[in-house]
Amino acid sequence: MTAFLHYALGFPTFIFGMLLLAMMLYWVIAIFGLVEVDSMDHWVLFDGSHHAHGADDSIGALGGLLLKVGLGGIPLTVILTVLFLLSWIISYSLAHVVPMPQGWTLVNIATGAVLFVASLVLGFIATVVMLRPLRKAIAMIAPPEEAKIVLGRTGLVRSAVVNATQGYGSVEDGGGGLNVQMRSADRELQRGTEVVLIEHMKEHNAWRVVSKAEFDGLELPQHR
Repeated sequence: MTAFLHYALGFPTFIFGMLLLAMMLYWVIAIFGLVEVDSMDHWVLFDGSHHAHGADDSIGALGGLLLKVGLGGIPLTVILTVLFLLSWIISYSLAHVVPMPQGWTLVNIATGAVLFVASLVLGFIATVVMLRPLRKAIAMIAPPEEAKIVLGRTGLVRSAVVNATQGYGSVEDGGGGLNVQMRSADRELQRGTEVVLIEHMKEHNAWRVVSKAEFDGLELPQHR
């Protein structure tokens, strides 16, 4: 027990322990209905603004990252809980292998910082591997995009490009906005292009889009 507490309360493992404890508290509050399970999701979603800057761009980048790794549609609370748990386990395990000097010396802090980053990165990879199959199950039970997005809504391209095989963007939903996968069969749409959702591609869990200018008849469609 003493050895367990030594490693569990040591740096940097205790940081993940505190983060995991905070998520457990959040879940307890959610169980009593005081907050929604997905109430944290707006942190990683775009705000629907066409002029996002600064922090909003960082938030959008995080949402884009989750989409790219296949975690889009899974509540952020679930992702963080699994991430902190796996990172704690990895950090605890690494603490047994990597010798840590006693006390808050510069070497100790530097070693702990390296372990923290390594545990976080490995924990994130493990989280993606574990939760990616869950996304498909969630989509089958209650597809979040279909429940919130109405055909014909406008959005904004947030990735470098949207084409027939890749891309994502933000969509106005009357609330905080949503991150969705987008596809454009006729032309490549650059970042910042205003688009309209015209078809839900269930097999790809994405939306086919066209530029709003084309949708409004202000530019001619392209044919390949």
